[in-house]
Amino acid sequence: MRINKLSNIIEKGCGAIFGSSNIFYFTGYNGAGVLLYCDGVATLLAPLLEENRALETKGVDVKIYYPTKVSEDIQYTSIIDAIEKITSRNSIFADISSLDASTYLRLSSKFELKDISSQISALRSIKDLEELDIIKKSGEITSVAMRIAIDKATEQVNEKQLSGLIDYTMKTEGAEDYAFPSIVASGENSSEPHHIPTDRVIKEGDSVVIDIGAKYQGYCFDSTRTLLVKKFSNDLKKIYEIVLEAQLEAIDAVSDGIKASEIDRIARNVIEKNGFGKYFVHSTGHGVGIDVHESPYISFNSNDVLKKNMVITVEPGIYIKGKYGVRIEDTMIVTSGKPEVLETAYKLL
Repeated sequence: MRINKLSNIIEKGCGAIFGSSNIFYFTGYNGAGVLLYCDGVATLLAPLLEENRALETKGVDVKIYYPTKVSEDIQYTSIIDAIEKITSRNSIFADISSLDASTYLRLSSKFELKDISSQISALRSIKDLEELDIIKKSGEITSVAMRIAIDKATEQVNEKQLSGLIDYTMKTEGAEDYAFPSIVASGENSSEPHHIPTDRVIKEGDSVVIDIGAKYQGYCFDSTRTLLVKKFSNDLKKIYEIVLEAQLEAIDAVSDGIKASEIDRIARNVIEKNGFGKYFVHSTGHGVGIDVHESPYISFNSNDVLKKNMVITVEPGIYIKGKYGVRIEDTMIVTSGKPEVLETAYKLL
């Protein structure tokens, strides 16, 4: 329970936390609704269909809303109705980046909104020991699936079959879900960074990008390995070695106090000096936690500074359209020295 951390952001006044990931972070509640924090008192507003789950949440006053009063438990007709009746203030703090357009327009028509999105992101970016343990477990589950996927990739399977096996393995190993739809991209498809698996059968000479992550007790993991199936070309081998060099050099620089943009620069410089700069088409990494992409952001224009106990990825890649692609990614914990890399599978050729 991290509700008390809201007092660091909302010393006086009323705050409305809408983002499901943010609500889960502060309360452990994983469902629809909004968390109100007014003068140190936390109220979880939940829709009727989530009543049973909401009532299991400790440390909060639970109130139920529904458009019609079908039971005595219903206090409000909507979230906006509830906020208006609970607080008499004209302004409220809110995680505006979590609001959809409709909610923002309705809320801003009633209240002056003060954005606390960046403060919440900063809080969530530094993990406590419990969070780190859960992420490590998520990594262990992902590792099992990755190793099985690499073993099976050469057995005349297609991309859909292999991604299905990955998802099945993560579930049987204890994952509640996958952090994102598993990516298996082979041959020319591997040149698409966010490829959706197809019926294409993996064959000799292919580059096979496997990008997967388990979700365990609400926390995500993210890992990518590129498998080069036997009889691959020397050009493909060269690209793999460049990406691996870029990744290892960037990882080596990860430490408390370094700018996230510097990590991106290190990886990008390796790829650029080898003549493939225009083929590195995404940022070098991102934070991982309740969301698979969260603060800090490891990109050339990031203003983030890495801090101890942040969890990040480093994932450079090269993608030659219509031919092949290579991406190698590790999730790691930032420390005051070298990062703790949560390895999923061996990555040297």
